[in-house]
Amino acid sequence: MNPTVLGGVLVGGSSRRMGRPKQLLEIGGATMVERVVSALAAEVDEVFLIGAGPVPADIDRLSRVSDDDGCEGPMAGILGGLHARDDACWIVSPCDLPLLRAAAVRWLLGQRRHGACAVLPALNGFVEPLFALYEPGARTLLERAAAAGELALHRMAANERVVTVEVPADLQECWFNANTPHDLAALLAV
Repeated sequence: MNPTVLGGVLVGGSSRRMGRPKQLLEIGGATMVERVVSALAAEVDEVFLIGAGPVPADIDRLSRVSDDDGCEGPMAGILGGLHARDDACWIVSPCDLPLLRAAAVRWLLGQRRHGACAVLPALNGFVEPLFALYEPGARTLLERAAAAGELALHRMAANERVVTVEVPADLQECWFNANTPHDLAALLAV
């Protein structure tokens, strides 16, 4: 297994459901994207921003990777990372996981398996392809799916080279996505 592990934060989405850039929303004194970058930075060799979305000035210094032109959505970001650094393992996270902690990144890294091209966590039986781990070998799998017009990343779980592992109960909140104003309000009410 490749010793270089990179973190990629997807910041290229349009945030249609939220109505404003999710990565810039502040929770407890930090933006969502700053929280994700911090959790990843504690466990990976380098963190990249994937996509062209706006970010706070203090993390705008991070290197950026462009989305892949051959597809759209999160797959475009993941492929962009794999094309930019095909010698590394990538942990890719959306920018809207405000409860992400370094412990979840460590757990995900601990799920790597020899011969596997990706580790997709599962929450209560549902595969979560974002905030997941992609080895260099995932590139071919994703390129084939994109060429076939199949952009649903969770379908990768059917491939024998993809590991799916149930997330421990004490880490499940790390995958909480704040996609809508309602999600954000529920989070802030806690």
